[in-house]
Amino acid sequence: MNPIAKWLSRSFHPLFSTQCAAAVRGKPVLVLLLLVCTTTALATNWNVQVGGSQLAFSPQTVVIQPDDTVTWINLGGRHNVTADNGLFRCANGCDGMGGNGAPSSLIWRATLRFDTPGRYGYFCEPHGQPGAGMYGTVIVASPIPPVSVPVDGASWLLLLGTALLASIGWRYRSSQALG
Repeated sequence: MNPIAKWLSRSFHPLFSTQCAAAVRGKPVLVLLLLVCTTTALATNWNVQVGGSQLAFSPQTVVIQPDDTVTWINLGGRHNVTADNGLFRCANGCDGMGGNGAPSSLIWRATLRFDTPGRYGYFCEPHGQPGAGMYGTVIVASPIPPVSVPVDGASWLLLLGTALLASIGWRYRSSQALG
């Protein structure tokens, strides 16, 4: 496996499989263009522990990106998760979403996706209130806007020329190593 394919398979696994790495063997220009012209956005799930040995949410604050999810996991005790503004109320599922958000002593999990940037305060009804006692915050960060890069004929020529020179240099080094 060539060094670029090896680096890609290590850096992007499992997004970039060994089969994909084999497909780009000997094609560093293609790989360079692929890296320059593509981006990958993956949503992340964040776990927040509820209760257990303490009356707290842990971590108390999570900073996430739009489309990420937060899963609250009750570790023991009679708890729930209620939004300060009434947007959600969860325990054995969430009110209005096929579940019951009333405080529960059962071991439960509740997952919500946050699409809109902002600050979402929440608390446990039996043990807290907005900003006091057993409370927490989800902060959904504003997405970083893409950087505008002017693409004119000269820019593409420079990019392709650089890729061509890199390819020639890589092939020369490969032939020297074999020879």
